[in-house]
Amino acid sequence: MRYRLKCTVCCVLLLSLLCIVITGCGSRTELNEISIVSASGVDWKDGKWVMSYQLVLPQAISSHGMGNSTGAAPVNVFSTSGDTIRGAISKASYEMSRRLYFSQNQIIVVSEQAAEHGLTNLFDAYLRNPDSRETVSVFLTKLSARQVLEHLIPLEEIPGEAIERMSLNEEKNGSTLPHMSMYRVLLDLLGPTKATGVASIDISGEDPLNSMQKMSKTYSSSKIKLGQLGILREDKLAGWISHTNSYGVMWMRNQIRNSSLWFPCSSEQPAEQAVMRVNRTKTKLKAKKDGDSWKLHVQIRAKGTLLEYPCDSDLSKPASVEELEKAAAAKIAMLVQDSFKAVQGVKADILGFGEAVRLQYPKEWNAMTSRWNEEIFPETKVETDVQVTIERTGMSTDSFRKMQSKAGS
Repeated sequence: MRYRLKCTVCCVLLLSLLCIVITGCGSRTELNEISIVSASGVDWKDGKWVMSYQLVLPQAISSHGMGNSTGAAPVNVFSTSGDTIRGAISKASYEMSRRLYFSQNQIIVVSEQAAEHGLTNLFDAYLRNPDSRETVSVFLTKLSARQVLEHLIPLEEIPGEAIERMSLNEEKNGSTLPHMSMYRVLLDLLGPTKATGVASIDISGEDPLNSMQKMSKTYSSSKIKLGQLGILREDKLAGWISHTNSYGVMWMRNQIRNSSLWFPCSSEQPAEQAVMRVNRTKTKLKAKKDGDSWKLHVQIRAKGTLLEYPCDSDLSKPASVEELEKAAAAKIAMLVQDSFKAVQGVKADILGFGEAVRLQYPKEWNAMTSRWNEEIFPETKVETDVQVTIERTGMSTDSFRKMQSKAGS
C-alpha cells in the first residue's frame, strides 16, 4: 500500500512538472508583431550596402487573388542602407512597426555593382546568423536589386516565390541555367577552384510592372525573365557568359535533367533543324596531364526522343537514325568546346575540372592550386567523347514535307 502511494505521488509530481514545461510560451512569435520577407535584395551604392525587402501584405492576398477589392499590391518594398549588411538590416526598425521575419525569405537578388565590390559580408552574414536560411535561392542582376523586387508577376501573388519557381522550372525542364541556393553557392566558393555560376534576372520592356493598375491589361509591356550566367570567383563577379555557353556548362557539370536539343539535319541541310528531347544523360570528367599542361576529357552519354524532323532521310533505315545521332552528338560536342572557351576567358573554373585534377593528382594540385584560375586553367585543352541514342522517332518515318511530296506524286 505504501509503495503504491509513493508511486502515485511521484506520478503526480512528474505530471505537474511536465505541465509547467509544455505550457511555457517565452519564445512565441505573434503574427501581428512581424513582417514576413518573401524576397530580399543587395545593392552597393555610394560606398554603402543597400538592403531591400519585399514584404508580404496578408490583407491584400487573403482573397487568394492578385490584390483585394481596393487594388492593393500583394507586397510592399522598402530599403535601408548601412556600412555593413547587418547594420543596414537593423535600421529597418527606424521605419517599421514590426520586426523583419526572414524565415520565409525565398530569394536574394544581388546587383552587379554589389557583386563586383565583393560579397564576403553577405556570405559571412549567412554563415553566422541563425535567422538566415542557406536554402534561399540566389540570383544576380545587371539592374538594381530593388528594381527586381518591385516588379509584379502576372498570375502570381508573391513575386519572390514566383521567381524561385521559375528558376526551378528552368533547371528541371530547360537545363540552360542552374538553380543556385545559398548553400550551393557557398559550397562551390569554398571548394577547390573557389568559383561558381549564378543565373541573373532581367526585366524586359521599358515600363516596369510595379502597380496593380498595370495588371488590369491582357498583356504586360514588361516582364521578369532569367538572363545570362554570372561567374563568381572567390567573392567577386568575374564576368558573364551567354545562354548558349551556360547550356554547354550544364552538359559538362552533368546537370541536364530534361532539355530540348536542336541540331542540323546534315551538312547538306544546315538550315533545317531537327529537335530531340533529352531524357537521360551521364557526364564523366577526367583530367589528363599533357606534358606541362592539362587536358580535360569529357565523356557524355545522352538518350532522348525525336520531337521535330524536317529532314529528307528515311527514319525506317537504321543508317538514317545513326546519322541523326551523330549530328546530335556533334552539336553537344560543339556546345562543350564553345562553353569551355567562354569560361576560360573569365578565368574561373566552374566546370569541375580542378576537382578532377585534385582527386586524380593531389600532389600536383597542392602545388598549383593558387595559380589554377589565373594561369593554368586558361591554357588547358578539352577533348570530347559524345554518344547520343535516339530511343524513339515518333509515329512517322518521314517528315511532313516528304509525305506531302509522296502524296502529290
